[in-house]
Amino acid sequence: MNCACPKKWLNFFKAVHDQHRQRILDVIQSHKEINANGIVEKVRLSQPTISHHLKILCDASIIHAKKVGKEVIYSINETAINDCCGGFMRKFTKKTHKSSF
Repeated sequence: MNCACPKKWLNFFKAVHDQHRQRILDVIQSHKEINANGIVEKVRLSQPTISHHLKILCDASIIHAKKVGKEVIYSINETAINDCCGGFMRKFTKKTHKSSF
């Protein structure tokens, strides 16, 4: 069975399914903007592991990565999250027939 869902939904849900990425998102949300070292300190995973998860979250457009000098600052991409989740919800909650009431 093939999924008719847009690829961005698949990437989004695969990215947020992981518990480490959920923790990373919690940290970013609580700080609004934070660099990778700050995330490493809060999540207590190695820097290469954090970088791996940040790349997945960036590729899925869930977070923004902004270069400031030598640092990269991460923040939540609320617009992309709202668009993706909203589109998903609209697809599976829209009325396909009229009620007879």
